[in-house]
Amino acid sequence: SVIGRGFPIGSKLEKAYRGTGVLSAVGGIRGIDVYDKLTKSMQQLGENEEDRSYLDAHFPRDYPDGKVVNHSIITDQEAFLKVPGLVAPFVYDSIVALGIASCGLLEISDNTDYFTGEELFQALLNTTFDGASGSIILDPDTGTRDPRSALFSLTNFIDDDDASIDQGMVQFKRIETDLFKSGEWEPLVPYTFNNGASDIPLDLPILNTNSNYLSAGLKAIGLILCGIIIALALSFGYWTYRNSGRQVVRSSQPIFLYIISAGTLLMGLSIIPLTIDLGVTDQKGADAACMAFPWLLAVGFSLTFSALFTKTRRINQIMRSTARFERVKVTAVDVIKPMIVLLMLNVAVMTIWTVIDPLQRQTVVVTQDPFLRNVETYGVCDSDHVSTFLAILCVINLGSLIFALFQAYMARKISTELQESSYIFLAMSIILLVSFIGIPVIIIARDNSAALYFVTAGLIFVVCSSLLLLIFIPKVWALTKKSSNTNTSASSRFSSATSTREGIKILSTPVAQAELGEKNRGLMVEQAELEKENRELKRLLSAGKSREGNENQISSITFLDVESRNSSDSAAENDHARGSVQFSADVKEIPSKADIEV
Repeated sequence: SVIGRGFPIGSKLEKAYRGTGVLSAVGGIRGIDVYDKLTKSMQQLGENEEDRSYLDAHFPRDYPDGKVVNHSIITDQEAFLKVPGLVAPFVYDSIVALGIASCGLLEISDNTDYFTGEELFQALLNTTFDGASGSIILDPDTGTRDPRSALFSLTNFIDDDDASIDQGMVQFKRIETDLFKSGEWEPLVPYTFNNGASDIPLDLPILNTNSNYLSAGLKAIGLILCGIIIALALSFGYWTYRNSGRQVVRSSQPIFLYIISAGTLLMGLSIIPLTIDLGVTDQKGADAACMAFPWLLAVGFSLTFSALFTKTRRINQIMRSTARFERVKVTAVDVIKPMIVLLMLNVAVMTIWTVIDPLQRQTVVVTQDPFLRNVETYGVCDSDHVSTFLAILCVINLGSLIFALFQAYMARKISTELQESSYIFLAMSIILLVSFIGIPVIIIARDNSAALYFVTAGLIFVVCSSLLLLIFIPKVWALTKKSSNTNTSASSRFSSATSTREGIKILSTPVAQAELGEKNRGLMVEQAELEKENRELKRLLSAGKSREGNENQISSITFLDVESRNSSDSAAENDHARGSVQFSADVKEIPSKADIEV
């Protein structure tokens, strides 16, 4: 027992008992009308000698074990029946309940001689009244007292300053501080706790839980990477708008460049939801950020790579259909069709995911203390079917990336004005390589919030920046170089400034290169034959000139002989005439200089 016992101050028992409380059911309290009447009647019963003698005579004296008990020791005490105690009110109410149930049963029953125990029990369940222990209401399912109708008291053990006790010792007393009545707690006096105060103390010392929220420095790094992507995308988009009339931009089609800028901008913005956790917002805001990340990333990815895929696929289709040299262009409709298909697939999957099983910010417990309090936790965005939806998105988007990479690989040797196919192939090769390295790292670092954030933000930055730089920088450089070329003729400048051609001009292809090589080899053989014929013609021409000199010399000698002799030798003239005719015929067979050049 605690009451009436002294405890050394500072002892374990003294510390354990001080400020403790006991919650117990009570038979009644002062103020309840029935309880007050019961108390008064019992006191009157105990004060009447005749009533006390009657009670003492009816108490059992002989017990089965042969022991004889004299109950007058109890009934003769001055405190006998002064207070009802704990049990008396319950006993009183139980007997009254049975009486009321019996009377009610007889009133409604045709048989007034007797009733069964089952009938009495059912009547008792439906009996309610205000008794000494409060309102009497029984649970019809269990047959026990409804606890909301019972009385409970909270007893507090505190230091008894009035107790006569040795120095260095302490004694406790009990007081009722709270009462449960009519389904509500009613405070009577302030409860005193172990520390002597009435303020509710903490059950355990304050625990600083490590929630592994992202640090301010790490968030700053991620937002800086996001800002760089946004700045690049907006700058290149504005550059495209400013130079949309220039041939360099028109050759690559402005709509193609706008789509790439918009797609990379959305992918860059997806870093922002990654920085939002329960450390900066509530549960609703964190859930919205979880779902915003895949939306921005999926839509941005589909926009960007649909444009790249369409560009290279169109070139390959044209080159497979014809080997002729033509100016070809990819129209806006060509870019939009596959973009819409890929975009609608992503939007459909994301919409179903958002409606059926949206991502939510969940707290994963790493360690707990012996009192099951969380010592370390971290937050993840998770849902019941997250793996299924991620797998579908990976099949759609990584499949499109691989197919676009294949198309770029097939077009890598096609020579265009700005070597665009080779740069697209290089950009997608870098993205695919980084993805195959970064995605497994993301999966491994899932349990580490800081590592997961840094790797994801870095992967998005590498993908977006490499794509923007490899697509736009060659065009910026080509335009700058073209503008600074001061040796361009006025007509050429006018032609370039007023050109309305849109689309990439294909200069050569692997098929065309093979045909050119075959033609080149044929031309080289033909050139060798012509050179041989030319040498033969030169030899004939040289021989003809030598022969003409000899004939002229013979003719001069003949004419001198005729003048000096004043006679004509008919035979010599005939020979001369025949020689002149023969020479003329020979000379006519010699080709002209123009024939030799041809």
